[in-house]
Amino acid sequence: MTRHAREAVSLAVAAALGEVVLVAFMTTDWSAVGANVLLFAFLVGPPLFLAMTAWRRRTHPARSRLLFVVAVVIAVGGLGVLGWDLYRYSTNAQFRRTPNMHGLIVPIVQWVVILAAWLVLVVQEGRDKHTAKSAPLPLSGAEKQTSTRPQS
Repeated sequence: MTRHAREAVSLAVAAALGEVVLVAFMTTDWSAVGANVLLFAFLVGPPLFLAMTAWRRRTHPARSRLLFVVAVVIAVGGLGVLGWDLYRYSTNAQFRRTPNMHGLIVPIVQWVVILAAWLVLVVQEGRDKHTAKSAPLPLSGAEKQTSTRPQS
């Protein structure tokens, strides 16, 4: 497992937990349990999908590096926006009275970024498999000796 993969998984899981805590601090109506469960599941989905993707590509250094950069962008963006919302929620009474859509917009943007990175990885892996499939197999030592002998 590469260092970048380990850090990407850790950062994605920490971002998911942090985003849930920030949104939970701003949730006032806990009576709608079903709606809150769906909101929290939608909120943690992108970082957990990123963690799973980083775990599956943990042996590829270049892919792990890309996923680490995506994890940093996702974590900083999500925690930054939701942290700013929590600050405004606790300091501004008018902000508390108006509906806030950042709890839904943040995961949508995260899904777009993560799925774009995932698509890049899938295309790259497909090209690698196609190249490996069409490349000639290396000859073993015995096959090299027989192939270099002149045909009689």
